[in-house]
Formats: sequence, C-alpha cells, structure tokens
Amino acid sequence: MNNVSNISDSNSWNITRIAEAFGLHRETVRKRLRSSKVKPSGKRAGVDVYALADVGPALFSGERNVGDDDFLNPSKMLPKDRKDYFQSERERLKFEEEIGELIPDSDYRKDLYFSLSIVVNYFENLPDKMERTGLFTPEQLELLEKEGDKCRHEMYNKLIEITPDE
Repeated sequence: MNNVSNISDSNSWNITRIAEAFGLHRETVRKRLRSSKVKPSGKRAGVDVYALADVGPALFSGERNVGDDDFLNPSKMLPKDRKDYFQSERERLKFEEEIGELIPDSDYRKDLYFSLSIVVNYFENLPDKMERTGLFTPEQLELLEKEGDKCRHEMYNKLIEITPDE
C-alpha cells in the first residue's frame, strides 16, 4: 500500500511505454516528440514522462494540416501515408475503369483513329463525289479540294500541338 500515486500520473508515460502502446519504435517516438517540441511533463524514477494529451497529436498529426498545399503531395507524405495514398489511387482507377468512367489509353487511341480516318476520308473523296454530280465547275472543284486540304492540315497541326499529358 506504499505505492499510492496521483491519478494524473496514469496519463504521463515514458518513451518506452508510449512506443509499446502505439507499436512504434522508441527512436521514432523520440524523434516525433522532439520535432513537435513536446516537453516532458515531469520525471518518474529519474526518467522523463510525457503527458498523453501532448503525445497523441505529436505522434499522429503527420505534421500536416488540411489547409496545407502539401496535404496531397505524395513526396511530402510520411511513408505509410504515401503507400496508402497510392493504393487508394490505384483502387480508384480500377473502380472508374470498371464502371466505364475511365478507358484505357489504347482504346482511346483506337477510337480517335477510327473517327479521324472517317473525317479524312470524307475530305479526300468529297471533290470526286461532287465532280460526279456534274453541278460544279472545275474551278469550284479545285477550290473545294483546296479548302478540304486546308481543313485537314489545320486538324493535323492541332493534333501535333497536343502533348500526351493534357
């Protein structure tokens, strides 16, 4: 019965006990407490003890705020958070592909090729079709062909300007 202690002492732990309770390495706990500038709340048996109210935010805040620009920057995340972030992104992309919101790049390119080949084919064959109708003069057909070529070149130049990341 000689070991009666104050109830507030139950909320002050040393680094070893904190590390065991939260499944962290002692050096990790020590580093996070130091970087968050958490001061010991006292000493017990010659060892520094820390108030749990101060320890929790220091260990698990991850040194980020929701308002930070770096909040979703993977290069600024802690390793565990970065791993979780990339796993969630991979799952999100799989889900979007399953529900048809996201299509593979190869399918997109095939569809674009198919659509553009129809447009190009139309412009290439238009002067011939109009010539067969007999409603156009040779000068008008030349002008039609020049305008079609001009439109095709404009489309080509616009496609060349597009970078893959856009």
